[in-house]
Amino acid sequence: MCSVSGVVILNESNYLAIEDKFWRILINASERGRDSFGVVTFDRDGNIRKVKSTGVPKITKIFSDNTSVVIANNRAEPTTERIDYKTEEDIQPFEGERYVVSHNGVIANDKELEKEFMIERKTKIDSAVIPGLLDKRWDGQLKTLPSVLDNIKGSFALAIADKKRPDRVFLAQNFKPIYIAYDFKLGAIFFSSLDSFFEYSPLDKVNITRNRPYTAVEISNKPTLNTVDLPPPKGKKALVICSGGLDSTVAATYLLRQGYQVSLLHFNYKHKAQEKEREAVINVANFLGVPVMEMNTDLFKLIGSTALIDGEITKAGKGEAGAEFAHEWVPARNLVFISIAIALAEARGYDVVATGINLEEAGAYPDNEMEFVRLLNDVIPYAVGPNKHVELVMPVGHLVKHEIVKLGLELGAPLHLTWSCYEGKEKHCGECGPCYMRKKAFQINGVKDPVDYLS
Repeated sequence: MCSVSGVVILNESNYLAIEDKFWRILINASERGRDSFGVVTFDRDGNIRKVKSTGVPKITKIFSDNTSVVIANNRAEPTTERIDYKTEEDIQPFEGERYVVSHNGVIANDKELEKEFMIERKTKIDSAVIPGLLDKRWDGQLKTLPSVLDNIKGSFALAIADKKRPDRVFLAQNFKPIYIAYDFKLGAIFFSSLDSFFEYSPLDKVNITRNRPYTAVEISNKPTLNTVDLPPPKGKKALVICSGGLDSTVAATYLLRQGYQVSLLHFNYKHKAQEKEREAVINVANFLGVPVMEMNTDLFKLIGSTALIDGEITKAGKGEAGAEFAHEWVPARNLVFISIAIALAEARGYDVVATGINLEEAGAYPDNEMEFVRLLNDVIPYAVGPNKHVELVMPVGHLVKHEIVKLGLELGAPLHLTWSCYEGKEKHCGECGPCYMRKKAFQINGVKDPVDYLS
């Protein structure tokens, strides 16, 4: 367990200020590792300088006006790799014939790699096999790096420097984090394992980004940044959280038309329209020719505090007012449903989880906001197992209700089988917020709504 840090220098005339910033980052990064630290600098002419020591970072001026790339490491020594008397050979970054590597994570198959590729290492620390693996298998091109890293079993965030090309650094990761900060004022690109280590304020001239999990990037001092994905191409197997309403039905139909192998996931959670929604989902699944999974839960009955389960739909929740405010809010419902769906997707090999979240209801429901889905996608790689790739998608997330109806008509979605009403009566009540929006959406499209209403 470590922090991976470093810098690519764009403006060598600022090297003293860049070095000061680098050491502040490295000292902050000791939060993720206090057993040892190491720094390796690469000059434009190929000259290398190293500082390695036990304990927390101690500032040592080693940059020059010729320095191009720097990689560093703060190490938290795992219990399984405890070394009481460390030498320089036991401290990252580790050096091979061509490549120098700083690694955060755990390599579970280091002994197997050592044997298979006849790698010689001078320490028992697992990370030390990586430079040897790269020396044996990698040609230094970004596009070929994923196939080499595919040999590694475990977790990793890597900073890789190339002695033959000391003007660039390669950053690669599965679920371990790496952040990049482009400092326009200093003329430098810093990187580290947490963005808080950079200590920038909102008014600083800097662009900070988080590297996407399961990617590799090449950063040179031109400056350029190129990216490749580490995992193989995604499959097309989708699990759609389906209520039986317009939004999730159109979302499922859209994915089906896009060539996905679709399954529906429906939750029975003791809500007022449970039986009508369940009937709708089964009918939609039969029409589309897709399987449906049902999950029964008393969770929201236990939580309470929602008109959909505990009480009557109030007058304030009817008509236009019902469409514009979350009178029937169910505490954290979408978060709970999506979490369960992601677990099922991971376990059963689905590539995407889809939801009927839409732009219109985002005006009233926070968990229909597109930002909700975007932020969850940032979290998912840290919620599933290594190399388990699940993406949350919202096929109608950018659409309002009348646009969803229009899309459904174009796709031939079974809108006639859907159920939108909060009430669980024989027909749609025609008064609640969803009924109001549904009727208006069909009117705007100039099409008769195929379902019947009580009023």
